[in-house]
Amino acid sequence: MADHNLRNDPPVLAPMVVASDLVSRFISYLVHKSEKQHTTTEQDLERLKSVLLRIYTIVEEAEARQIRNRGMILQLKGLMEGMFLGYYVLDSFQFQCVEEEGVDEDHQVSCKRLRFSTCTRSTSLLSLGTENTPVLKNVIESLETKICDVRELVVLLASCPRLPQQPYCTYLFMEKSLFGRHVEKEQVIDFILHDDQNLAVLPIIGPHRIGKRTLVHHACQDERVRGRFLNIVFFHGDDLGNISLMPSTKYLCIVEFSWDVDAEAWKIFRSSMKKAAISGSKVIIIGRTDEIAKWGTTPAIRLNRLSPEMYWYYFKALSFGSMNPDDHPKLASLGMQLATELQGSFLGANILGHILRGNPSAEIWSGFLMSLRRMSRKRLSIFEEHPPEKNHPSHTAEVAFMNYRGCMLYDLREAGHFQSDIPRLTPAGVELEGKIPCDLGFDVLVWRSQIPPFCNYIATFLQPKPRRIVRRNKNPLAVSITYQS
Repeated sequence: MADHNLRNDPPVLAPMVVASDLVSRFISYLVHKSEKQHTTTEQDLERLKSVLLRIYTIVEEAEARQIRNRGMILQLKGLMEGMFLGYYVLDSFQFQCVEEEGVDEDHQVSCKRLRFSTCTRSTSLLSLGTENTPVLKNVIESLETKICDVRELVVLLASCPRLPQQPYCTYLFMEKSLFGRHVEKEQVIDFILHDDQNLAVLPIIGPHRIGKRTLVHHACQDERVRGRFLNIVFFHGDDLGNISLMPSTKYLCIVEFSWDVDAEAWKIFRSSMKKAAISGSKVIIIGRTDEIAKWGTTPAIRLNRLSPEMYWYYFKALSFGSMNPDDHPKLASLGMQLATELQGSFLGANILGHILRGNPSAEIWSGFLMSLRRMSRKRLSIFEEHPPEKNHPSHTAEVAFMNYRGCMLYDLREAGHFQSDIPRLTPAGVELEGKIPCDLGFDVLVWRSQIPPFCNYIATFLQPKPRRIVRRNKNPLAVSITYQS
């Protein structure tokens, strides 16, 4: 009987071993977490660099693939947003407080913490940190989580076809690519390729020069779209009343409204499209106001400015080119401030980035920063005194938007790719011209876009007369006259 009881006793050693193993793992987890929480700022920065390198490797591989799965695109977008945030935090700690040479290390570290907390008030960075978890550590943990979440994406990338080889240099790639609009581009393509029996209309709404036309042009260049539509036509909103369409044709029409939208002209155009176009025809309308949203048969796509983190990544690539910002901390510090002043402008990043890349001088970069701040204050005062009418351009063409080599730049305007009167003189050519006569205005090609619709941007350069300043000394008969440009 006793032997029988012994044979049927349940084993008690195995649960004890499992419990011991669980306790050991939990203790190891707590120790590992405690070690992470008590690392120094320098250790955290090195850890952040390592995490960002891993993410950059995944993103670079993904950008070399043709991804058509919407879920994969959304995963990639989230990973890239994390990467932009990580680089922004890293650069903020490294460059934001670089003021002058010879500052002692302890002062630099304290300065970094102070500057970082003040320079990011307008962003969501501070919301990432808590009293017990500083921003830097929380960002690192967030990025590590993102890497774990995209394991399936990494596996699926191998099945995506490769794109044609891209330029090795990042800035060359960015000058010829659509930056930060991958999801919106796929939304436009999905709309175009979707089978609709009736005429389908997609509104795209966004501020001036935010990239609405560029987005549509890139979508229309996609091989899937070109294989579906042989007739892709572009119209201006002012011309809708004078358009004749060939009957029984499948159209993809893009209509752009600059300022005012003519509802009556739109009704006439839509009626003509319904009569002439066959099933499957599509219309994309581009505008700056919400008024066009009600004309759509599908929800509007709204384009907003890039986040400060994404914009700094973009501007840094354009302004540094093949230079490493880590080797030029003073320039990087000035660059971050310049990016803030440009307020997310794609056009400003390309115009100024091209000039800065050719002039890697702290004196020149600092001069641009001061001039941009002066111009911003002046334009702001004009807006306060004479607010622009709704949906209409403000009359600020007479206000300079930039100062370059002593010349004031006015009246930035756009010219078509095939326009004949485009000036050949560029900002680099202005520098080679030498001394410029005062009060002699001349047009300069400040930037030529390398991506569709391949627009040219022209500005008027003007060398102002030096201002005459009269100062009287203590001796009433002594007068000092100086000239200030």
